[in-house]
Amino acid sequence: MRLSRRTFMATTGAGAAMLPHIGRTADAKTLRIAIGGFPPEKGNAYANIQTPAIILNSGLFDGLTRLNKDGSLSPSLATSWEPVDPVTWRFKLRDDVVFSNGKTFDAGAVVHAVEYLVAPGPATEGVRRDMPFLASAKAIDKTTVEIATKMPIPYFPRYAAVLLIVEPETWQKLGAKAFSEQPVGTGPFKADSWDVGRIMFSANRTSWRAPKIDGIEWLLLTDVPSRLQALLSGRLDVVYQLPPEDFDIIKNFGGTVVRTSEASAAAVFFNFLNKPDSPLADVRVRRALNMAVDRKSIVDVLLNGETKLSSQPTVHESFGYDPSIQPYPYDPTAAKKLLAEAGYANGFPMVLETATGSTNSILIVQRIADDLTRVGVKVEVRQKGVIQFLNDFVRGRFEADAFTLQWGSYPTLDAIQMTIMSSCRKNLPWYCNREIQPVIDAAWQEQDPAKALALRQQVMRFYHDDAPGLFLHENVTFLGLSPRTSGYNAHFGFVTYENIRIS
Repeated sequence: MRLSRRTFMATTGAGAAMLPHIGRTADAKTLRIAIGGFPPEKGNAYANIQTPAIILNSGLFDGLTRLNKDGSLSPSLATSWEPVDPVTWRFKLRDDVVFSNGKTFDAGAVVHAVEYLVAPGPATEGVRRDMPFLASAKAIDKTTVEIATKMPIPYFPRYAAVLLIVEPETWQKLGAKAFSEQPVGTGPFKADSWDVGRIMFSANRTSWRAPKIDGIEWLLLTDVPSRLQALLSGRLDVVYQLPPEDFDIIKNFGGTVVRTSEASAAAVFFNFLNKPDSPLADVRVRRALNMAVDRKSIVDVLLNGETKLSSQPTVHESFGYDPSIQPYPYDPTAAKKLLAEAGYANGFPMVLETATGSTNSILIVQRIADDLTRVGVKVEVRQKGVIQFLNDFVRGRFEADAFTLQWGSYPTLDAIQMTIMSSCRKNLPWYCNREIQPVIDAAWQEQDPAKALALRQQVMRFYHDDAPGLFLHENVTFLGLSPRTSGYNAHFGFVTYENIRIS
């Protein structure tokens, strides 16, 4: 049954009462966005490249390149690029860009960014962690820069999409922490305030991709019904993480629903590397659990059929995706047979740890637990805060038998991107198989496109067959837009803010 706007408003009156701080301001050209979490690093361009950090940072900063919706690459601060030798790339830069404080963008700013990431610094910074191969940079002239890597990185221009450029003088004067609260970049907006529950952006009219609106007000609302009620009451323009069951409400209201790809595969990974007595150390058990979960039902019911099932640890847009690999079939009978062969005919207990955040994430985890229970695996679901969850993963502090995680292909849309964190390459890895590691290492350095593709697909096949986890579905996020909002498009976390209009 469809829920009318009047009925919905009546049933969410309590949510309205909880939001006295949200009211439409006199400035009708300020876009108001509700999101379930703010990046704790605030406006530090190098701390994190995942959601929600990339959503906000793509409004403040620019990279040298930009990934398109289909996975191709287009210019951003750089207009062109070419390899000089196997470990050096030359970028030609725009000559008409200024930072939001009026300083001129040039090759020196790119050199500053690379030198910061090469120098000793926090190992937890996302860009530093994902680009450990950076070696140096030098300005050839004002609009030409060369970036060197420690080893051949054939697809480095794709990494350059998240090599966000900060204004060097302000960074050096303030330091990373203070800069994060007063960030200066070349993007269409500048941050005016960064409070616990509200962030204010104002238009950067001198940006090379100048915005058509006057500003953005970000509001932290963790409760989905409250976000939806505020949208329907006209107090919000954009709400993130809209569940599919609310699509009709938005459309009946005159709004629109936007689907965005997160460039990652949702997965449940198994923690057995240092637990030789764990049932999960047996590949038959891991394959059995894959056959016990009804992925199609999860996608059709909880994600409105709006995404693809996963058969491997990447997404179909990425370089290295193998379309010939099929998802494990849903076959509880075969799953029970494999468990019995492995000596677990009566099942076993398992702790599954998760952090909320994506669309219907906790419902998906509960559905997985129910499916596994039906084949005798008694799952205890434990929830942990997102920040604590991610910190534990980075530091290798997982104790649970299994945990949810996104196998990300961002920023490069490269199938092996996540092997930095999910193979023997990681310090304190959760999964390390020496059999496939030489292939992973070769894939990182292979410069011939055909050979590089073949190596990546070999890695994808191995991860499918060895089943270190349950690869569930390609991640998507749904946004609800008010009737007055148009041009709000996002892909892989990057928002084209310069195209947003308010009628």
